[in-house]
Amino acid sequence: MNNLITDAVSNALPVPLDRDSAAISERPADLRADLKTELEQVAQQAREALDEGLALSDAVNDPRFDALVSFHQDLRDSLFVELPRELRGWVEQGVEQGVEQGVEQGVATAGPASLTGSLGFVDALAELARQAGPADTPAAPLQRALAELLVFEGLRLRLLMTVWDSEDFERLGGEESDIDAIAWEEVVRLLDDPALDDAQIRPGMLMYAAAQVSVAREAAERAEALRLSGDDLRERLTMRARLRAALRQLRLPESVLLGNALSPLLDEPRLELADLQRARPVALDGLSRQAMDQRVSRGRRALTHSPDRWPRRRRAALFDLLRPST
Repeated sequence: MNNLITDAVSNALPVPLDRDSAAISERPADLRADLKTELEQVAQQAREALDEGLALSDAVNDPRFDALVSFHQDLRDSLFVELPRELRGWVEQGVEQGVEQGVEQGVATAGPASLTGSLGFVDALAELARQAGPADTPAAPLQRALAELLVFEGLRLRLLMTVWDSEDFERLGGEESDIDAIAWEEVVRLLDDPALDDAQIRPGMLMYAAAQVSVAREAAERAEALRLSGDDLRERLTMRARLRAALRQLRLPESVLLGNALSPLLDEPRLELADLQRARPVALDGLSRQAMDQRVSRGRRALTHSPDRWPRRRRAALFDLLRPST
């Protein structure tokens, strides 16, 4: 595969170089090589899904495309990984640079600091996708598929952080899969739009604005449907939304383990711990069965107390740094 996109993504990763992170910095070339190998597998499966006429928002939940499924889930979980000092500084610097670029480019890029900075990566990926040619162009098919996937994932994560800033969408019964579908719809509709030829137009901002309109429309339709439903359903959705919001405040391992333990309340399937660990390696890799059991027991007890006793994150995660309200 043409390495334009895999190189761009892997080279953009922060590799701390100070003495406090020597263990990380000893193997930057190997880390990037591993990432490129993974991205090539993901690109191949994305291409296969697109060639089948399958939306990527559906393919990332299709077990036939195991690399896509893992990539999609790992990106989501990575939002909640507590950042070491070096990576937090890199993220904050990226946000500041995004704001500076937005000021230089004018009102078309106006928005909260975290929004302006975090959509910069979507802008860059959209440009790489457009360089690969339209979706129906046979040239560089894997490069194009990977770029489309990454634009979709970047937009999807930005929308999720916006939706998660309140419980409103989830109180109406909205799901992450709804956000996935909206994000992919906007990528398909706008990625090859001639309007993006204008250097003053930021693709990430344009897609995000259009997707927000779609999210608002979806919420309005759900609100109208709920208006005709019974109190029991509305109360159940409110309880579920509050529980999901509470879980997002916890350390990632506790969030995943308790979410699985409380799956009936979340209307989600419950997995055996071994299966859960395989499905959520970013959260649970390296934990023994005993350690997971203990975290579930302690977490259950903690949630019965006031929030100051919950197993919250000790350090900020990307979710905390990039939230629209921050």
